[in-house]
Amino acid sequence: MKTLWCLHGNLQQPGVWGALTQKLQLKEPDLHIQLVNLWNTLAVDCWTWTESFCQMVQAMTTQHNQPYLLGYSLGGRLAWHALVARPELWAGAVIVSADTGLAHPLQKEQCLSRDRAWAYRFLSEPWDDLLAEWDALPVFCGRPCLTPRLEAEFDRQKIARAFEVYSKGHMDDLTNAIQGLSMPIAYITGRDDQRYCQLGQMLEQQCPTLTHSQIAQAGHRVPWEQPDAFLSTLMRSISQ
Repeated sequence: MKTLWCLHGNLQQPGVWGALTQKLQLKEPDLHIQLVNLWNTLAVDCWTWTESFCQMVQAMTTQHNQPYLLGYSLGGRLAWHALVARPELWAGAVIVSADTGLAHPLQKEQCLSRDRAWAYRFLSEPWDDLLAEWDALPVFCGRPCLTPRLEAEFDRQKIARAFEVYSKGHMDDLTNAIQGLSMPIAYITGRDDQRYCQLGQMLEQQCPTLTHSQIAQAGHRVPWEQPDAFLSTLMRSISQ
């Protein structure tokens, strides 16, 4: 039996995977889905979260169960940590539009400053205005968000906390560690997301077990912008 552990991105809820995983289970009825709520598992840093998460997965994994990991953006960055920390635990992974960390101290400092500014603003500024400005960031390639983000479903204090503790300004550069992983990894990007496509190409060259797939007519939020193409790639990855 296989279990797919799903990690959502920032400003998302676990249910963002719902429509995709329902279709997946129709095609793979023996697949078990675990939707992880990152807001309810906030930790002081990425590695502390990873330790608790991997312990939970280990406790729920039997001899005949194969755990797979799916992570998007922030969830993908946390997934990298889980793969690096406990490589023997995972049968494979699908990472979507996720950074591997920053190498240069100045980049980290600048990123942390930006994330702290977002954290402060999310404590009090109007929700819709913040989301509009967030969606206008270049990383989203000018494409609208296609999933609901109702303010009532979020805790602003937790959002602010996540911006701080999971900032790439605090995150280790995991690039070298990822190159040594031996489980199959599918790295998926939208073709319009040039920054992460370039990262995927680099990772595919340097990591023997990683394959990079670019999905046409999609940007950063590829699972929801091209769900059918994404689902096909996901199914191939966990069926190997």
